[in-house]
Amino acid sequence: MNRIKIPYLNVMFALMVCALIVVLPSCMKEDDYKKFTEGGEISYTGKLDSIKVFSGRNRVVIQGLLIADPKVTKCVIYWNNRADSAVIPVTRTENVDTLKVELRNMLEGVHNFTIYTYDNLGNQSVPTYKSGRAYGDRYISSLSNRPINNAFTDEAGLTSIEWGVMDRLSGIFATDVTYTDASNEKKVLRVPVDSALTRLDNFKEKTDIQFRTMFIPDTLSIDTFYTTSTTRYIPKFSQADITTTYLKNVGPNVNYSSINSGNRWGILSDWTSNTAIKNASGFGGYERRSNVGFISLEAGWGLPNVTDGKIFQTITLPAGSYRFAVVMNEFNSGGSRYLSVAAGNDLPNAADVTGSSIAFSNLESKVLNFTLTGPTTVSIGFVCSLTGTSGTGMYSKIASVKLYSIQYL
Repeated sequence: MNRIKIPYLNVMFALMVCALIVVLPSCMKEDDYKKFTEGGEISYTGKLDSIKVFSGRNRVVIQGLLIADPKVTKCVIYWNNRADSAVIPVTRTENVDTLKVELRNMLEGVHNFTIYTYDNLGNQSVPTYKSGRAYGDRYISSLSNRPINNAFTDEAGLTSIEWGVMDRLSGIFATDVTYTDASNEKKVLRVPVDSALTRLDNFKEKTDIQFRTMFIPDTLSIDTFYTTSTTRYIPKFSQADITTTYLKNVGPNVNYSSINSGNRWGILSDWTSNTAIKNASGFGGYERRSNVGFISLEAGWGLPNVTDGKIFQTITLPAGSYRFAVVMNEFNSGGSRYLSVAAGNDLPNAADVTGSSIAFSNLESKVLNFTLTGPTTVSIGFVCSLTGTSGTGMYSKIASVKLYSIQYL
């Protein structure tokens, strides 16, 4: 068995330490310990509770609750590495009190705050730390007005604004539109960010609108931020039906060039239908329903999925403004479904529609407006990607289409 050897000198040193521990307390004076607690016990006041920092334009508002300590007489807030501070007198009641402090002329950016409370003897609370943001010119300069895709007064006198989409992370929530009505009175209409189409009641034809977009940058912001107001002229337009001049087999009751043995699914006459849309064993794009022919986009209920399905006609149009409109009898939601016009002899795939089209719109809108600056060969029609199962699916049934020449006045 191995034995642990303890050196003699180490044993002697340990005995001396033990002796000192026993002897020293007996040598200390009875009141010597008091020098370690001179001034009495440390007393802390109750700290500010449930603190929130609300953001604003070159300002913040700090709010908190005084709950337990009735002796609190002031609150001190430090920021900018304690280079700046604010002292707020406090008068307590018997209830829970709310402290609310506005700090103005704040530099734009994130600020870190250290907060203390004090009583009238100078006793302070433990520190509370909180961060908040002030917004300023840099944030405002990043804001842009919501885009308008199209705005006009139609032949019936109905004035419409078609809005573009914006990233909600910017804080956008609404746009104010100011216009003059037919009685020469100014009207202001607030348009929520969810609205894609706005109607202006009793609009005075061929006049301007002014619009500005509003933003709330975060959920604790107490200020609303506005873009600079933009002026836009709203023209009146007239439309001429040029469908039969440029398009064929437009319906109602479109025709097929061939149909399957069940006399339901077929291939459209005079339209180009790609392989993807012919998902009924080589047929598709045409459907006969109650002996009436429809332009058909469908997947599911036994039909395979459609990826980048296309139905279009290729035509050459002179310079001008145009409207492609559809009558859609039946449809449901889901997938990607577009009206598209693109230069050349084909339409882009669904993922490329937004960037490679001359113009596009969601099929559900049933209208596509576009302008050509010179004579152009274009393909115009439908692009879709649809999915489904044996028990459910996605579909759109178009009864007819129209092409109009538009003149803006």
